[in-house]
Amino acid sequence: MKNHILLGKLLMNAFKILGKAQKEIEIELNKFKFSEEIVKDFKNLNFKESFKKNFFTLLIISLLIESKVSKKYIISYTKIIIYLRQIVTSTDNILDNENKGLIFIKKLKNNIVSNSLVMLMCQNLLTKECLEITKGNDEAVKKIFEKIYIIAISESLRDKSQYKEYPKDKYILEEIHSGIGGELLKISLEIPLIVEENLKLKEFSKGIYEIGMSLQALDDFFDIDEDEESGKINLLKAELVYKKIEKKDEEIKEEYLKKVSSNAYNGFKILENNDFPINQKEAKKVLKKLFELRGLKEYTYILD
Repeated sequence: MKNHILLGKLLMNAFKILGKAQKEIEIELNKFKFSEEIVKDFKNLNFKESFKKNFFTLLIISLLIESKVSKKYIISYTKIIIYLRQIVTSTDNILDNENKGLIFIKKLKNNIVSNSLVMLMCQNLLTKECLEITKGNDEAVKKIFEKIYIIAISESLRDKSQYKEYPKDKYILEEIHSGIGGELLKISLEIPLIVEENLKLKEFSKGIYEIGMSLQALDDFFDIDEDEESGKINLLKAELVYKKIEKKDEEIKEEYLKKVSSNAYNGFKILENNDFPINQKEAKKVLKKLFELRGLKEYTYILD
């Protein structure tokens, strides 16, 4: 019960900080001469709705709070998280011909042009924020783009056409999921890790990496048909290809999800071991909700 209350308070504080950061971003976006054409999907959601839509953003902010990073920078760190989230989403929009995210340009109907401009805007604002925090030192900005490069390399390795035979799970985890899963979630902590000497945050980042790996594996389960159609390498597909002879498909899928949930629990356990108020019971609630949101409610029994 104590963990439940403490976690709730942390997430509520994170929600308030997220709201303040979004307001500051709106002020920044309104400085552009074409600001009337910029749509900001920063709805004044209540906590419950924000929890569903922004859980991992709230979790990251909660980790910043719990690790006691500098209070004067926490809004800036949150703005950087939002900018990074939009940069990654805009990139995915271009690759997958989608239009998701938080920031949009009304007049630009060409998906590539619109998302490219949004990326440039967020890159500009991210760089500005980083330079203000580091008092003009651009090393933090370089580090962020080095991490983005790693993620981009991993994304490029998903193209199935470059392989003579389907890659095995070890390769996919080490070369692809490490970037688009682990590093993608962990990048949100990169700037505070650079700016502050914070051992607890460093340990938290290890847990977040593991959770990110599990999230990508879960996405691969949900997106297996879509990935096959678009020619992308998929971890579950690899399991089905190489284990099909000895096991039935449903058995392989069940084992796969058990492994995913076990790895996620390990990530949350790292957070718990470093005094973040989340135990296996709370972690189970989070994973159950993720399964349900991804249309996998029939498999939630695996979490027991």
